[in-house]
Amino acid sequence: MQTKTNTPSPSGYANQVVTKPPAWHTLVVFDILFNNLTTGLFLVAAAAELAAPAVFTPVGTWAYPLALMLLLIDLGFLVMDLGDKLRFHHMLRVFKLSSPMSLGTWCLTIYSLFLTAIVAAEFVVVVGWLPGDAGLAWWVRKAAVVGGLPFAFGSAAYKGVLFSTTAQPGWKDARWLGAYLMNSALLLGAAELLVIAAFVGETRAVDGLVSAVGLLAALNLVPLSLLANDLQPVLYRLYSQQNRTIAGASVFAVGAVIPIGLLLIGSGLAPMSVALVAIILAQFGVRFLIVRLPHIATGPVLPVEHL
Repeated sequence: MQTKTNTPSPSGYANQVVTKPPAWHTLVVFDILFNNLTTGLFLVAAAAELAAPAVFTPVGTWAYPLALMLLLIDLGFLVMDLGDKLRFHHMLRVFKLSSPMSLGTWCLTIYSLFLTAIVAAEFVVVVGWLPGDAGLAWWVRKAAVVGGLPFAFGSAAYKGVLFSTTAQPGWKDARWLGAYLMNSALLLGAAELLVIAAFVGETRAVDGLVSAVGLLAALNLVPLSLLANDLQPVLYRLYSQQNRTIAGASVFAVGAVIPIGLLLIGSGLAPMSVALVAIILAQFGVRFLIVRLPHIATGPVLPVEHL
């Protein structure tokens, strides 16, 4: 007489990816990039202005309107990526601290209000409606700079947390994604502010920002390496050793070596602008790779020790 055993069957979904990839593509890549461009510029400009107002306030006068323009572009990408673009305001109908999406949306909304207040205060001073030195517009601007800092920080960091809390292959393992995006935002913001300072001829600000951009470009490799380690199993399965080496070397060269080299050997607006473009290209490449991971990650992901 034969007896039945309860040996698990190798068939089924145990070794398969069963999640459905979200309909997030290139628009999301641009959304993440422009989110970091606007929040990073605000964070660096605000912190620099509060630390050394005599040096960085003139640069901030140019930086905040640019940050607002970048924010509007980012919001455009964010709305265009929605299934029903006319329902974007529904994201503000709920406030839930435990939800990265809800908290990030509210941070981005409040950040936009503070940033708009700064630009409006600067506008009324420029047109001569209110005095700029210690007047009402000055106090509004100062309060908005301070008040916008935590919400700009939250806006820069929430997308990384949002991705890592999903069940999507690759994203669910990206525990260092939030730290990487936060560091990248500061790098992008410092590089943007450096170009602005060079454009308006604020040499003291340029001198302080050159070393900051170089340091941040080097430090950016740390969370990037930790993020790559998080993604190691899925990257090893999806890409060959040659492709991984080429991608890593490209990001290292374009995102760190070229910008740092230009800042060390060159001075003036042109090399600083090229350094900014190189940093943006490297950051775009990393974000493009991360966003497309769930779309190409099919089949079982092997443990690291089996690779």
